[in-house]
Amino acid sequence: MPTYSIPNLGNACRLLRHMSDQRDGLSVTQLAQALKLPRTTCLRIVHTLASEGFLREQGGTYVLGGGVIPLGLKALQDLDLYTQSSPILRRLTEITGETSHLAVWSDSRSLIINVCDSPHPLRAASRPGTRAFGNCSATGKILLAFNHLENIGEILPPEHRARFTAHSICDLDELKVELRRVQALGYALDNEEYHEGVRCLAAPVRNAHGEVCASIGLTAATLRFPESKTAEVAREVIDAGNKLSLQLGWNI
Repeated sequence: MPTYSIPNLGNACRLLRHMSDQRDGLSVTQLAQALKLPRTTCLRIVHTLASEGFLREQGGTYVLGGGVIPLGLKALQDLDLYTQSSPILRRLTEITGETSHLAVWSDSRSLIINVCDSPHPLRAASRPGTRAFGNCSATGKILLAFNHLENIGEILPPEHRARFTAHSICDLDELKVELRRVQALGYALDNEEYHEGVRCLAAPVRNAHGEVCASIGLTAATLRFPESKTAEVAREVIDAGNKLSLQLGWNI
């Protein structure tokens, strides 16, 4: 069967995906440069998406519009992982008092699809829909270690290995060592690699075939999650991951 493709529809999808990674608004010129598109083509795409509510103009730049929200929520609701993980995340947060979350691999990033917030007024957590860099997020390291270690250089070229703090692991050889350590331990740490003063620990979630299909994680300020608590937190997060795996049909 022949494959049919509409180039500018593909460009619109690339533009929305690029916008989802940005913290600030982008101008049409910036988008055209980032996507390597003619400015007039980019302008037409932006105006079309804005007219449909998928983008919103903000002081001469564009940000994602409210039109993407119902689509994302519907996609999340249709994921069995989302439904089955919710009570497990709530229980993990009850036990630890910290924010828990679930992530899957998407376009060279760790995509957070479910979050249960800590009751603490000061908490460090990403929201559902956030795409975290794999080299410095605990959930990303889990998904890379168990699924992509052999072709890590292709999956994570230099532009996908971001440095956010002095602790971020960007060197490919160092990252391979880290991921082998993750395999051996059965859990991964983000040790202030994404944000100073924040630590995260994640464990694998397996499907009925034993494949690591997701990663469950816990995020906390280093004041409440010092290194001395790593073993304790790892036990709880691994246990939560195993419980979700059992619900997905994995026979431990």
